[in-house]
Amino acid sequence: MTRSRMLFAIVLATFLFTFLLPPDVSTPQTGTPAVTEANLVRTWGTMREKTYDFPNGDRYWAKRLEAGANDQPYTFSLFLPGRTGTFRYVRYVDDDPQKPVWNVINLEETAPLPNAPGFLETTDRHVWIGAPIVYKPLGRGTIEAKQEHVLPIAVHKQWGGFALEIRMPVQAGLVSEVWALESSHPLVPWDREQFASVWLALDLQRKAKWLYDGYYYQSPSTYVPTSPAAYWRIPENYVLRSLLFTGQSRVAEDMAYVMLDASVQNQEAEGYWKTLPRSEWLWQDYGIPDGYYDTRFNTGAAELMLKGCQQYREERFCQSVKKYAAFFRDYAARHHFVVDGVNVGWLVADYAHPGGNKKTHVSLNHQLAEINFLLNLYLQEGNPTDRELAEIMLNGVVNLGAKWVAPNGDLHYARFPDGSFGRTDYPYLTYNDLRETQRLYRAVYGRDEPVLDQLIRSKRAWMNANGVVNPFPE
Repeated sequence: MTRSRMLFAIVLATFLFTFLLPPDVSTPQTGTPAVTEANLVRTWGTMREKTYDFPNGDRYWAKRLEAGANDQPYTFSLFLPGRTGTFRYVRYVDDDPQKPVWNVINLEETAPLPNAPGFLETTDRHVWIGAPIVYKPLGRGTIEAKQEHVLPIAVHKQWGGFALEIRMPVQAGLVSEVWALESSHPLVPWDREQFASVWLALDLQRKAKWLYDGYYYQSPSTYVPTSPAAYWRIPENYVLRSLLFTGQSRVAEDMAYVMLDASVQNQEAEGYWKTLPRSEWLWQDYGIPDGYYDTRFNTGAAELMLKGCQQYREERFCQSVKKYAAFFRDYAARHHFVVDGVNVGWLVADYAHPGGNKKTHVSLNHQLAEINFLLNLYLQEGNPTDRELAEIMLNGVVNLGAKWVAPNGDLHYARFPDGSFGRTDYPYLTYNDLRETQRLYRAVYGRDEPVLDQLIRSKRAWMNANGVVNPFPE
Protein backbone atom coordinates (compact mmCIF):
# COMPACT_ATOMS: atom_id res chain seq x y z
CA MET A 1 0.00 0.00 0.00
CA THR A 2 1.42 3.38 -1.00
CA ARG A 3 0.97 6.47 1.15
CA SER A 4 -1.54 8.01 -1.30
CA ARG A 5 -3.69 4.88 -1.29
CA MET A 6 -3.42 4.73 2.49
CA LEU A 7 -4.64 8.32 2.87
CA PHE A 8 -7.53 7.72 0.46
CA ALA A 9 -8.59 4.58 2.36
CA ILE A 10 -8.36 6.46 5.64
CA VAL A 11 -10.50 9.33 4.38
CA LEU A 12 -13.18 6.95 3.10
CA ALA A 13 -13.25 5.02 6.37
CA THR A 14 -13.46 8.27 8.31
CA PHE A 15 -16.46 9.31 6.24
CA LEU A 16 -18.26 6.03 6.78
CA PHE A 17 -17.98 6.37 10.53
CA THR A 18 -18.37 10.12 10.93
CA PHE A 19 -21.18 11.06 8.58
CA LEU A 20 -23.69 8.29 9.18
CA LEU A 21 -24.81 10.27 12.21
CA PRO A 22 -25.40 14.02 12.53
CA PRO A 23 -22.57 15.96 14.18
CA ASP A 24 -22.37 15.84 17.94
CA VAL A 25 -23.79 18.97 19.48
CA SER A 26 -23.57 17.85 23.09
CA THR A 27 -22.47 20.20 25.82
CA PRO A 28 -18.81 20.25 26.91
CA GLN A 29 -17.82 17.27 29.03
CA THR A 30 -16.99 17.96 32.65
CA GLY A 31 -14.73 16.15 35.07
CA THR A 32 -11.26 14.75 34.61
CA PRO A 33 -10.56 11.04 35.10
CA ALA A 34 -8.07 9.85 37.69
CA VAL A 35 -5.19 8.30 35.77
CA THR A 36 -2.80 5.79 37.30
CA GLU A 37 0.09 3.97 35.66
CA ALA A 38 2.47 1.35 37.01
CA ASN A 39 5.55 -0.39 35.63
CA LEU A 40 6.03 -3.70 37.41
CA VAL A 41 9.29 -5.61 37.09
CA ARG A 42 8.88 -9.39 36.75
CA THR A 43 11.43 -12.18 36.39
CA TRP A 44 10.56 -12.42 32.70
CA GLY A 45 10.40 -8.69 31.92
CA THR A 46 8.10 -5.71 32.57
CA MET A 47 4.33 -5.42 32.95
CA ARG A 48 2.84 -2.00 32.34
CA GLU A 49 -0.65 -1.17 33.58
CA LYS A 50 -2.71 1.97 33.00
CA THR A 51 -6.19 2.90 34.26
CA TYR A 52 -8.54 5.84 33.74
CA ASP A 53 -11.28 6.15 36.38
CA PHE A 54 -13.93 8.52 35.01
CA PRO A 55 -16.23 10.70 37.15
CA ASN A 56 -19.22 8.88 35.60
CA GLY A 57 -18.03 5.61 37.16
CA ASP A 58 -16.60 4.07 33.99
CA ARG A 59 -13.09 2.62 33.88
CA TYR A 60 -10.62 2.14 31.05
CA TRP A 61 -7.65 -0.13 31.60
CA ALA A 62 -4.78 -1.45 29.51
CA LYS A 63 -2.07 -4.03 30.13
CA ARG A 64 1.21 -4.44 28.26
CA LEU A 65 3.70 -7.26 28.85
CA GLU A 66 7.24 -6.78 27.52
CA ALA A 67 8.97 -10.15 27.77
CA GLY A 68 12.72 -10.62 27.89
CA ALA A 69 12.44 -14.33 28.65
CA ASN A 70 9.94 -17.14 28.12
CA ASP A 71 7.47 -18.01 30.86
CA GLN A 72 3.96 -19.28 31.40
CA PRO A 73 1.20 -16.97 30.14
CA TYR A 74 0.18 -14.19 32.50
CA THR A 75 -3.43 -14.95 33.42
CA PHE A 76 -6.09 -12.79 35.04
CA SER A 77 -9.87 -12.82 35.31
CA LEU A 78 -12.49 -10.21 34.44
CA PHE A 79 -15.87 -10.82 36.11
CA LEU A 80 -19.09 -9.63 34.46
CA PRO A 81 -22.10 -9.69 36.78
CA GLY A 82 -25.41 -10.53 35.16
CA ARG A 83 -27.81 -13.38 34.50
CA THR A 84 -27.39 -13.37 30.72
CA GLY A 85 -24.92 -11.84 28.33
CA THR A 86 -23.82 -11.41 24.73
CA PHE A 87 -20.70 -10.56 22.74
CA ARG A 88 -21.22 -8.29 19.74
CA TYR A 89 -18.39 -8.16 17.20
CA VAL A 90 -17.76 -7.57 13.50
CA ARG A 91 -17.47 -10.60 11.24
CA TYR A 92 -16.36 -10.39 7.61
CA VAL A 93 -18.37 -12.50 5.16
CA ASP A 94 -16.05 -14.73 3.12
CA ASP A 95 -13.19 -12.91 4.87
CA ASP A 96 -13.93 -9.95 2.57
CA PRO A 97 -13.07 -6.58 4.22
CA GLN A 98 -15.84 -4.98 2.12
CA LYS A 99 -18.49 -7.23 3.72
CA PRO A 100 -18.60 -6.51 7.46
CA VAL A 101 -21.64 -7.72 9.40
CA TRP A 102 -22.53 -7.76 13.07
CA ASN A 103 -22.43 -11.10 14.82
CA VAL A 104 -23.98 -11.42 18.28
CA ILE A 105 -23.36 -14.57 20.31
CA ASN A 106 -24.66 -15.64 23.72
CA LEU A 107 -22.03 -15.90 26.43
CA GLU A 108 -23.79 -18.96 27.86
CA GLU A 109 -23.05 -20.80 24.62
CA THR A 110 -19.51 -19.51 24.14
CA ALA A 111 -16.29 -21.16 25.29
CA PRO A 112 -13.62 -18.85 23.83
CA LEU A 113 -14.45 -15.40 22.48
CA PRO A 114 -13.68 -14.75 18.81
CA ASN A 115 -10.37 -12.90 18.48
CA ALA A 116 -11.92 -9.55 17.63
CA PRO A 117 -12.69 -6.30 19.43
CA GLY A 118 -16.29 -6.16 20.54
CA PHE A 119 -18.94 -5.34 23.10
CA LEU A 120 -19.62 -7.60 26.08
CA GLU A 121 -23.09 -6.85 27.44
CA THR A 122 -24.83 -8.47 30.39
CA THR A 123 -27.84 -7.35 32.35
CA ASP A 124 -25.49 -5.53 34.76
CA ARG A 125 -22.24 -4.85 32.92
CA HIS A 126 -21.11 -3.32 29.62
CA VAL A 127 -17.56 -3.66 28.28
CA TRP A 128 -15.83 -2.65 25.06
CA ILE A 129 -12.82 -4.94 24.88
CA GLY A 130 -9.99 -4.93 22.39
CA ALA A 131 -8.77 -8.10 20.76
CA PRO A 132 -5.68 -9.41 22.56
CA ILE A 133 -2.59 -8.82 20.44
CA VAL A 134 0.95 -10.20 20.42
CA TYR A 135 3.56 -8.37 18.39
CA LYS A 136 7.23 -7.91 17.72
CA PRO A 137 8.56 -4.34 17.98
CA LEU A 138 10.32 -3.46 14.71
CA GLY A 139 11.57 -0.04 15.80
CA ARG A 140 10.73 3.38 14.35
CA GLY A 141 7.25 3.31 15.86
CA THR A 142 6.33 0.11 14.02
CA ILE A 143 5.12 -3.28 15.25
CA GLU A 144 4.57 -6.62 13.52
CA ALA A 145 1.49 -8.53 14.66
CA LYS A 146 2.06 -12.19 15.56
CA GLN A 147 -1.47 -13.54 15.33
CA GLU A 148 -0.31 -17.15 15.71
CA HIS A 149 0.78 -16.45 19.31
CA VAL A 150 -2.53 -14.97 20.52
CA LEU A 151 -4.43 -16.97 23.14
CA PRO A 152 -8.25 -16.75 23.06
CA ILE A 153 -10.25 -15.32 25.96
CA ALA A 154 -12.13 -18.12 27.73
CA VAL A 155 -15.66 -17.59 29.08
CA HIS A 156 -16.79 -19.40 32.26
CA LYS A 157 -20.38 -19.23 33.51
CA GLN A 158 -20.40 -18.74 37.26
CA TRP A 159 -22.93 -17.99 39.92
CA GLY A 160 -24.02 -14.39 39.45
CA GLY A 161 -22.28 -13.79 36.15
CA PHE A 162 -19.47 -14.68 33.77
CA ALA A 163 -15.73 -14.88 34.33
CA LEU A 164 -13.44 -14.07 31.43
CA GLU A 165 -10.09 -15.82 31.64
CA ILE A 166 -7.55 -13.66 29.81
CA ARG A 167 -4.16 -15.21 29.06
CA MET A 168 -1.32 -13.06 27.78
CA PRO A 169 1.66 -14.92 26.27
CA VAL A 170 5.08 -14.29 27.79
CA GLN A 171 7.63 -14.95 25.04
CA ALA A 172 11.09 -13.46 24.74
CA GLY A 173 11.24 -10.55 22.31
CA LEU A 174 7.46 -10.23 22.00
CA VAL A 175 4.90 -7.87 23.55
CA SER A 176 1.37 -8.85 24.64
CA GLU A 177 -1.42 -6.32 25.13
CA VAL A 178 -5.11 -6.12 25.95
CA TRP A 179 -7.42 -3.23 26.88
CA ALA A 180 -11.04 -2.64 27.85
CA LEU A 181 -13.54 0.05 28.81
CA GLU A 182 -15.97 -1.04 31.56
CA SER A 183 -19.26 0.53 32.59
CA SER A 184 -22.39 -0.24 34.57
CA HIS A 185 -24.38 1.51 31.84
CA PRO A 186 -24.87 0.83 28.11
CA LEU A 187 -21.89 2.14 26.15
CA VAL A 188 -23.65 2.35 22.79
CA PRO A 189 -27.40 2.98 22.27
CA TRP A 190 -27.99 0.01 19.98
CA ASP A 191 -31.72 0.76 20.02
CA ARG A 192 -30.92 3.65 17.66
CA GLU A 193 -30.56 1.94 14.30
CA GLN A 194 -27.90 4.30 12.94
CA PHE A 195 -25.41 3.21 15.57
CA ALA A 196 -25.22 -0.33 14.24
CA SER A 197 -24.09 1.06 10.88
CA VAL A 198 -21.76 3.60 12.46
CA TRP A 199 -19.87 1.12 14.61
CA LEU A 200 -19.77 -1.43 11.82
CA ALA A 201 -17.47 0.98 9.97
CA LEU A 202 -15.07 1.37 12.89
CA ASP A 203 -11.97 -0.73 12.32
CA LEU A 204 -9.58 -1.63 15.11
CA GLN A 205 -9.18 -5.15 13.79
CA ARG A 206 -7.76 -5.24 10.27
CA LYS A 207 -6.26 -1.96 9.10
CA ALA A 208 -5.82 -0.30 12.49
CA LYS A 209 -4.97 -1.17 16.10
CA TRP A 210 -5.38 0.64 19.37
CA LEU A 211 -2.35 -0.09 21.55
CA TYR A 212 -1.01 0.95 24.91
CA ASP A 213 0.82 3.98 23.52
CA GLY A 214 -1.49 5.08 20.73
CA TYR A 215 -3.21 4.46 17.41
CA TYR A 216 -1.49 2.32 14.80
CA TYR A 217 -2.31 1.97 11.12
CA GLN A 218 -1.33 -0.62 8.53
CA SER A 219 2.15 0.21 7.24
CA PRO A 220 2.47 1.24 3.58
CA SER A 221 4.79 -0.83 1.42
CA THR A 222 6.93 2.29 0.94
CA TYR A 223 7.71 2.62 4.67
CA VAL A 224 10.76 1.19 6.42
CA PRO A 225 10.33 -1.00 8.37
CA THR A 226 7.29 -2.75 6.93
CA SER A 227 5.75 -6.18 6.41
CA PRO A 228 2.28 -7.51 5.53
CA ALA A 229 1.48 -7.61 9.27
CA ALA A 230 3.13 -4.31 10.22
CA TYR A 231 1.42 -1.28 11.78
CA TRP A 232 2.90 2.13 12.52
CA ARG A 233 1.94 4.74 15.09
CA ILE A 234 0.27 7.43 13.02
CA PRO A 235 -0.15 10.99 14.40
CA GLU A 236 -3.76 11.40 13.24
CA ASN A 237 -6.22 9.01 14.89
CA TYR A 238 -9.19 8.37 12.59
CA VAL A 239 -11.22 6.48 15.17
CA LEU A 240 -10.75 9.43 17.52
CA ARG A 241 -12.02 11.75 14.78
CA SER A 242 -15.19 9.73 14.57
CA LEU A 243 -15.67 9.62 18.35
CA LEU A 244 -15.20 13.38 18.69
CA PHE A 245 -17.29 14.55 15.77
CA THR A 246 -20.20 12.13 16.08
CA GLY A 247 -20.18 11.47 19.83
CA GLN A 248 -23.68 10.69 21.15
CA SER A 249 -22.57 7.67 23.16
CA ARG A 250 -20.93 6.94 26.47
CA VAL A 251 -18.11 5.05 24.81
CA ALA A 252 -17.32 8.05 22.60
CA GLU A 253 -17.15 10.38 25.60
CA ASP A 254 -14.79 8.09 27.50
CA MET A 255 -12.54 6.75 24.76
CA ALA A 256 -12.04 10.08 23.01
CA TYR A 257 -10.48 11.38 26.23
CA VAL A 258 -8.18 8.36 26.50
CA MET A 259 -7.08 8.71 22.88
CA LEU A 260 -6.49 12.46 23.16
CA ASP A 261 -4.38 11.86 26.25
CA ALA A 262 -2.22 9.38 24.33
CA SER A 263 -1.79 11.94 21.55
CA VAL A 264 -0.59 14.56 24.03
CA GLN A 265 1.99 12.12 25.37
CA ASN A 266 3.27 11.39 21.85
CA GLN A 267 3.69 15.08 20.97
CA GLU A 268 7.31 16.22 20.68
CA ALA A 269 8.60 18.96 22.99
CA GLU A 270 8.85 21.21 19.91
CA GLY A 271 5.09 20.86 19.39
CA TYR A 272 4.71 18.42 16.48
CA TRP A 273 4.15 14.68 16.04
CA LYS A 274 6.83 12.68 14.24
CA THR A 275 6.28 10.12 11.52
CA LEU A 276 8.76 7.61 12.92
CA PRO A 277 9.22 5.18 9.98
CA ARG A 278 11.20 6.15 6.91
CA SER A 279 9.33 6.83 3.69
CA GLU A 280 11.37 5.43 0.81
CA TRP A 281 10.11 7.96 -1.74
CA LEU A 282 10.71 10.94 0.56
CA TRP A 283 14.18 9.59 1.29
CA GLN A 284 14.97 9.14 -2.39
CA ASP A 285 13.43 12.41 -3.62
CA TYR A 286 14.30 14.79 -0.78
CA GLY A 287 16.79 13.04 1.52
CA ILE A 288 14.28 12.86 4.39
CA PRO A 289 15.11 10.07 6.89
CA ASP A 290 12.89 8.54 9.57
CA GLY A 291 11.42 10.78 12.27
CA TYR A 292 10.11 13.52 9.98
CA TYR A 293 7.28 16.05 10.02
CA ASP A 294 4.23 15.42 7.82
CA THR A 295 2.01 18.50 7.63
CA ARG A 296 -1.21 16.67 6.75
CA PHE A 297 -1.05 14.08 9.54
CA ASN A 298 0.01 16.77 12.03
CA THR A 299 -2.70 19.19 10.99
CA GLY A 300 -5.23 16.39 11.44
CA ALA A 301 -3.88 15.57 14.90
CA ALA A 302 -3.96 19.23 15.91
CA GLU A 303 -7.52 19.64 14.62
CA LEU A 304 -8.62 16.73 16.83
CA MET A 305 -6.83 18.27 19.80
CA LEU A 306 -8.62 21.56 19.11
CA LYS A 307 -11.95 19.73 19.18
CA GLY A 308 -10.89 17.97 22.38
CA CYS A 309 -9.96 21.29 23.98
CA GLN A 310 -13.40 22.62 23.13
CA GLN A 311 -15.26 19.51 24.28
CA TYR A 312 -13.45 18.64 27.52
CA ARG A 313 -12.06 22.03 28.59
CA GLU A 314 -8.93 20.05 29.50
CA GLU A 315 -5.95 22.37 29.91
CA ARG A 316 -3.47 19.77 28.65
CA PHE A 317 -5.41 19.44 25.39
CA CYS A 318 -5.65 23.21 24.96
CA GLN A 319 -1.93 23.67 25.65
CA SER A 320 -1.17 20.94 23.10
CA VAL A 321 -3.00 22.93 20.43
CA LYS A 322 -1.13 26.10 21.34
CA LYS A 323 2.21 24.27 21.18
CA TYR A 324 1.45 22.94 17.72
CA ALA A 325 0.18 26.30 16.48
CA ALA A 326 3.39 27.97 17.66
CA PHE A 327 5.45 25.25 15.98
CA PHE A 328 3.55 25.59 12.72
CA ARG A 329 3.88 29.38 12.60
CA ASP A 330 7.65 29.00 12.91
CA TYR A 331 7.74 26.13 10.42
CA ALA A 332 5.74 28.05 7.83
CA ALA A 333 8.04 31.06 8.19
CA ARG A 334 11.10 28.88 7.48
CA HIS A 335 9.77 26.35 4.94
CA HIS A 336 7.77 28.18 2.30
CA PHE A 337 7.86 29.28 -1.32
CA VAL A 338 6.89 32.88 -2.07
CA VAL A 339 4.12 33.29 -4.66
CA ASP A 340 3.91 36.83 -6.04
CA GLY A 341 0.61 38.55 -6.66
CA VAL A 342 -1.44 41.57 -5.61
CA ASN A 343 -0.95 40.21 -2.10
CA VAL A 344 2.14 38.11 -1.49
CA GLY A 345 1.45 34.45 -0.80
CA TRP A 346 3.21 31.46 0.74
CA LEU A 347 3.11 27.80 -0.18
CA VAL A 348 4.29 25.74 2.78
CA ALA A 349 6.36 22.59 2.14
CA ASP A 350 4.60 19.30 2.91
CA TYR A 351 7.46 17.59 4.75
CA ALA A 352 10.64 18.35 6.64
CA HIS A 353 13.15 16.73 8.96
CA PRO A 354 14.76 18.50 11.93
CA GLY A 355 18.15 17.42 10.59
CA GLY A 356 17.56 19.19 7.28
CA ASN A 357 16.54 18.11 3.78
CA LYS A 358 15.78 19.42 0.32
CA LYS A 359 12.66 21.61 0.28
CA THR A 360 9.70 19.45 -0.74
CA HIS A 361 6.70 19.94 -2.98
CA VAL A 362 3.44 21.53 -1.76
CA SER A 363 0.28 19.45 -2.12
CA LEU A 364 -2.89 21.46 -2.56
CA ASN A 365 -4.72 19.27 -0.04
CA HIS A 366 -1.98 19.77 2.60
CA GLN A 367 -2.00 23.55 2.10
CA LEU A 368 -5.79 23.73 2.37
CA ALA A 369 -5.89 21.55 5.49
CA GLU A 370 -3.37 23.87 7.17
CA ILE A 371 -5.40 26.94 6.21
CA ASN A 372 -8.54 25.29 7.56
CA PHE A 373 -6.88 24.49 10.88
CA LEU A 374 -5.66 28.07 11.27
CA LEU A 375 -9.08 29.53 10.48
CA ASN A 376 -10.79 27.11 12.88
CA LEU A 377 -8.27 28.04 15.56
CA TYR A 378 -8.87 31.74 14.89
CA LEU A 379 -12.64 31.32 15.14
CA GLN A 380 -12.24 29.53 18.49
CA GLU A 381 -9.37 31.50 20.07
CA GLY A 382 -9.50 34.85 18.24
CA ASN A 383 -5.73 35.21 17.77
CA PRO A 384 -5.22 37.49 14.73
CA THR A 385 -1.81 35.89 14.08
CA ASP A 386 -3.56 32.69 13.02
CA ARG A 387 -5.88 34.56 10.65
CA GLU A 388 -2.97 36.47 9.14
CA LEU A 389 -0.97 33.30 8.47
CA ALA A 390 -4.06 31.67 6.95
CA GLU A 391 -4.46 34.73 4.70
CA ILE A 392 -0.91 34.65 3.36
CA MET A 393 -1.17 30.89 2.78
CA LEU A 394 -4.50 31.32 1.00
CA ASN A 395 -2.86 34.00 -1.15
CA GLY A 396 -0.34 31.34 -2.12
CA VAL A 397 -3.20 29.25 -3.52
CA VAL A 398 -5.24 31.99 -5.18
CA ASN A 399 -2.25 33.78 -6.73
CA LEU A 400 -1.65 30.67 -8.83
CA GLY A 401 -5.34 30.51 -9.75
CA ALA A 402 -6.05 28.44 -12.85
CA LYS A 403 -2.52 27.00 -12.84
CA TRP A 404 -3.86 24.43 -10.38
CA VAL A 405 -6.25 23.15 -13.08
CA ALA A 406 -4.95 20.25 -15.19
CA PRO A 407 -5.70 20.00 -18.93
CA ASN A 408 -8.46 17.45 -18.25
CA GLY A 409 -10.21 19.78 -15.78
CA ASP A 410 -9.02 17.92 -12.70
CA LEU A 411 -6.70 19.66 -10.25
CA HIS A 412 -2.98 19.08 -10.05
CA TYR A 413 -1.98 17.27 -6.88
CA ALA A 414 1.01 19.48 -6.10
CA ARG A 415 3.36 22.28 -7.08
CA PHE A 416 7.01 21.23 -7.07
CA PRO A 417 10.13 23.17 -6.03
CA ASP A 418 10.97 23.94 -9.67
CA GLY A 419 7.58 25.63 -10.13
CA SER A 420 5.99 22.80 -12.14
CA PHE A 421 2.65 21.17 -11.35
CA GLY A 422 1.78 17.50 -11.49
CA ARG A 423 0.70 14.14 -10.08
CA THR A 424 -2.84 12.84 -10.05
CA ASP A 425 -5.08 14.34 -7.39
CA TYR A 426 -7.32 12.36 -5.03
CA PRO A 427 -10.84 11.69 -6.37
CA TYR A 428 -12.65 13.92 -3.84
CA LEU A 429 -10.34 14.69 -0.89
CA THR A 430 -9.09 18.02 -2.23
CA TYR A 431 -12.59 18.95 -3.38
CA ASN A 432 -13.89 18.67 0.16
CA ASP A 433 -10.87 20.53 1.51
CA LEU A 434 -11.69 23.38 -0.90
CA ARG A 435 -15.31 23.45 0.20
CA GLU A 436 -14.26 23.60 3.85
CA THR A 437 -11.83 26.44 3.12
CA GLN A 438 -14.63 28.34 1.38
CA ARG A 439 -16.99 27.72 4.31
CA LEU A 440 -14.45 29.00 6.82
CA TYR A 441 -13.52 31.96 4.61
CA ARG A 442 -17.20 32.90 4.50
CA ALA A 443 -17.45 32.58 8.30
CA VAL A 444 -14.47 34.91 8.81
CA TYR A 445 -14.95 37.44 6.00
CA GLY A 446 -18.66 37.23 5.19
CA ARG A 447 -18.18 36.46 1.49
CA ASP A 448 -16.91 33.75 -0.87
CA GLU A 449 -13.40 33.73 -2.32
CA PRO A 450 -13.75 33.71 -6.15
CA VAL A 451 -10.64 31.66 -7.01
CA LEU A 452 -11.67 28.98 -4.54
CA ASP A 453 -15.04 28.92 -6.25
CA GLN A 454 -13.31 28.49 -9.62
CA LEU A 455 -11.28 25.53 -8.35
CA ILE A 456 -14.32 23.95 -6.70
CA ARG A 457 -16.35 24.19 -9.91
CA SER A 458 -13.54 22.74 -12.03
CA LYS A 459 -13.03 19.80 -9.68
CA ARG A 460 -16.77 19.20 -9.43
CA ALA A 461 -17.10 19.14 -13.23
CA TRP A 462 -14.26 16.63 -13.49
CA MET A 463 -15.88 14.46 -10.81
CA ASN A 464 -19.22 14.52 -12.66
CA ALA A 465 -17.58 13.65 -15.97
CA ASN A 466 -15.71 10.73 -14.43
CA GLY A 467 -18.48 9.30 -12.29
CA VAL A 468 -16.81 10.17 -8.99
CA VAL A 469 -19.36 10.15 -6.18
CA ASN A 470 -18.55 12.36 -3.21
CA PRO A 471 -19.52 10.43 -0.07
CA PHE A 472 -19.50 13.57 2.03
CA PRO A 473 -22.76 15.55 2.26
CA GLU A 474 -22.92 18.74 0.18
